[in-house]
Amino acid sequence: MRKLCLNLIAVVSLCALVCAQQAPAETTNSYAQLMQKIAPNIVTVRIVAKFEIKAEGETQTQESKFTQQGAVITADGVVMLSGVLLSAESFKELVGFDEEDVSLSISPQSLKVIFGQETQEYDATLIALDSQLGVAFLKINDLGGRQVEPIEFKEVNLPIGSELVTVSRLPRGFDYAPYFSTGRVISEVSKPRRAFLLEGNISELGLPVYSRNGDAVGIMVTLSHGLDDEETDFGFRSNFGDTDRALFLIPTATLKPVIEQAIQRAKEQK
Repeated sequence: MRKLCLNLIAVVSLCALVCAQQAPAETTNSYAQLMQKIAPNIVTVRIVAKFEIKAEGETQTQESKFTQQGAVITADGVVMLSGVLLSAESFKELVGFDEEDVSLSISPQSLKVIFGQETQEYDATLIALDSQLGVAFLKINDLGGRQVEPIEFKEVNLPIGSELVTVSRLPRGFDYAPYFSTGRVISEVSKPRRAFLLEGNISELGLPVYSRNGDAVGIMVTLSHGLDDEETDFGFRSNFGDTDRALFLIPTATLKPVIEQAIQRAKEQK
């Protein structure tokens, strides 16, 4: 039981690395301008969460501290971020944790939002989780008069070869400096849902992905084909590191209803 708990926490640490990628070495004026536009909405979220595991009649708890990057998407402080470390269902789906006799729950204990390279922290509350997309929404409790430009997601055509950009932030030890990543659309799928496969280094879950025109067009999520009897495709595994899942861009058309529900939830909790 103890070994299972320690292994699970080790996986949590590895999953957190999904939210931190190396910054590209080259920039141009157009990239710099795009990053300058996007970066103010990209925040760092400091999270304390309690993981509770029940198995063989025993219960063990472990408190974990980690940071993720999120995006403030409304003027009143709704933050969107990956939910894989905040939702037990999303976490189990990501790591393939399917032990039927083991129960896992995740309870956020503290959520702090940091804007840019500042030191001030804003308390936030978890208001919504979508376990299918693996996305979470927080609401900053009090912005203290801070002005935030909302993000407008747009439905645009994404033909093969379309270049896309996302912006994230480095850890505190690197001054929360913003950096950009790029990718290109290399495929479109209709199953298990409409989504776009990218090449490049856009891999951070839950952050807005932008066109080169600066339009937010979707977010990155992990998708699994979900077929238990599917034969192993070694070409797919060698390219994407798994036999049944990969990172895909979910477009605005799919994401927008989820965002609207979260915004409505935030209004109801005022």
